[in-house]
Amino acid sequence: MPCYSNMLGNSYKLALNFYFNKEECAMKNYVWLFAPALIVLLFIGLVPIFPLVNFSVQKPYAEINEFVGLSHFKKMYSDARWINAIQRTIILALIVLSIEIPLGLILAYFLHRPGLLNAIASAAIVMPALFPYVSIGLMWRLMCSTVGPVGRFLNIFGINYNISIDASQAFATIIVMDVWHWTSITFLILSAAFAAMDPTPILAARTEGATRWQIFRYIQLPNLAFPLLFAILLRLIDVLKIFDEVYVLTSGGPGFNTEFVTQYIRNVALEQWNFGYGSALSLTYLLIIILLCITIMNIMTRGRGVLR
Repeated sequence: MPCYSNMLGNSYKLALNFYFNKEECAMKNYVWLFAPALIVLLFIGLVPIFPLVNFSVQKPYAEINEFVGLSHFKKMYSDARWINAIQRTIILALIVLSIEIPLGLILAYFLHRPGLLNAIASAAIVMPALFPYVSIGLMWRLMCSTVGPVGRFLNIFGINYNISIDASQAFATIIVMDVWHWTSITFLILSAAFAAMDPTPILAARTEGATRWQIFRYIQLPNLAFPLLFAILLRLIDVLKIFDEVYVLTSGGPGFNTEFVTQYIRNVALEQWNFGYGSALSLTYLLIIILLCITIMNIMTRGRGVLR
């Protein structure tokens, strides 16, 4: 009898090992399904970096390509316009994210449930994201001109609104424009996360007498950790690359007070025709974006197992 029980135990262990090995093999096979897409993405993302690295250490398109080593990178430390553009871009990202993420979360919380009014409101919120970047910039430029509706409305309250001469008004207008344009992305991500939640814990909590705030704080919000991380990273990368809307709206003015990093790199490369320095700026900015994203991921996932 003991021998028979040992045989059953060994058979059970073999069955478990076979099952989990089969699951592991299946997961490995699923990973290989993404290999073609990953190869294409790596090719598209990495190949342009090699010319940038080459240009960043020389003066390209001169009579004779002159190797300059790291002089372009050293120049950044004394380039006040570059430093100001970085500071301005980071300030914009912090302000915009601190508005869009909570606003998108609030809207998603109240509008993710099925219903005609919720569907209409959701469609209205998402609509700005469907417009092209240039169209958004042109539309806001027309609205915010001295004869536009925004300027006339503010004039009623005694506010002399003119983004072509007032830097603070121009910067505030860019913030409002970006929030209006891109809150919908956060709203869509979090609405989908709310809709995908298992209703069983929520129903059980309601049965036990939990309030809406308690359900949100202890059940729904922890389940939104990964969608929130995804929304923050997506919007952060997008804000750090902002170009089209601002270029059409203010062209970096008045002066250089609304010139962000992407605009400055474009001016260096295409207006000053300095491809070497522009390439060095691009590589440095790419590294800054990568480090920021890694830092945010580490902060948000530390000890919480969000991505595990």
